[in-house]
Amino acid sequence: MSELGFIRNGIVEVIVSTFDEAHRPHAAPMGASTEDMRSIILKPFKSSQTYGNLLKWRSGVANITSDPSLFYRTVFKDANPGGELSKEWFAKASIVDAPRMTNTDVCIELLVTDVEESEDRAQMLCRVESTLMLNRSYLPHVYNRAAPAVIEGLIHATRIESHLNAGRPDKAEELITLVEHYHRLVERIAPDSTYSEMMDDIWRRINLWRHIG
Repeated sequence: MSELGFIRNGIVEVIVSTFDEAHRPHAAPMGASTEDMRSIILKPFKSSQTYGNLLKWRSGVANITSDPSLFYRTVFKDANPGGELSKEWFAKASIVDAPRMTNTDVCIELLVTDVEESEDRAQMLCRVESTLMLNRSYLPHVYNRAAPAVIEGLIHATRIESHLNAGRPDKAEELITLVEHYHRLVERIAPDSTYSEMMDDIWRRINLWRHIG
């Protein structure tokens, strides 16, 4: 899992595919995390169809892709032809009772082993049963929001220093607000990682520039 880009206690983005009550394929994007690199934790909202499907069948597939159109079309089902996901996107998983997506890079088959519920969300511990690599032309990586957040923070940081040096504090503060958002995001989804170390350093430099200015 580490080779696919998972980090311990970090949150990455996958598309979870499940069967509904009528055994029809369903898919929706969701954050996923791991503590031991052998299992995946999902935290679906209890109002979501994915939650009901996982609870009923105790099975699902975490599909890995970097294609934003697949995230878009699994969020907004009505954006697809006919207003629903194509059946051609799915095939039966090899081990668990769930569909896998055929147009992603990696499919991780999951078996729900434990469920803890809160008022609006559930925490589902899922054991990895099988991993299928669909795209072997390169080593796919799970989408991690921390990486682009660091890049955005870097881009804004260079502009912040320029604005402060040129006596434009208002423009600098606008960008500082954005960097602060990215800093908090990285702290939440990638704690104690190289991403958080870089964002901490970016934030330290910005505060130093502010003090000097």
